[in-house]
Amino acid sequence: MNTLEQFRREIDMLDANIIEALGHRFEVCRKIARLKKQEFIPMMQHGRVEEVHRRCAELGRQHGVSADLVHAIYRLIIDETCEMENGIIGAPAVDQKMQPVG
Repeated sequence: MNTLEQFRREIDMLDANIIEALGHRFEVCRKIARLKKQEFIPMMQHGRVEEVHRRCAELGRQHGVSADLVHAIYRLIIDETCEMENGIIGAPAVDQKMQPVG
């Protein structure tokens, strides 16, 4: 039988996995930003944000995570990614509907 402490350890492990995955995702986004800068690719990639939101909302649905929660989480992730790209590329941040997402 599982105890509260065992469940908490499991949550701690899952949290570590989430943070590790975010770190990996952000590193890939930094690589993309450096490539965009090197290849003179515009920071804004029309439709990419909407594509990520749709794909992740579907993944959320498959795993019992509400679309509203997925959207809120990815809005934060995308905002952070845009800040990173802006720092690397030097392009001004723009409206989220046009912002890049790796």
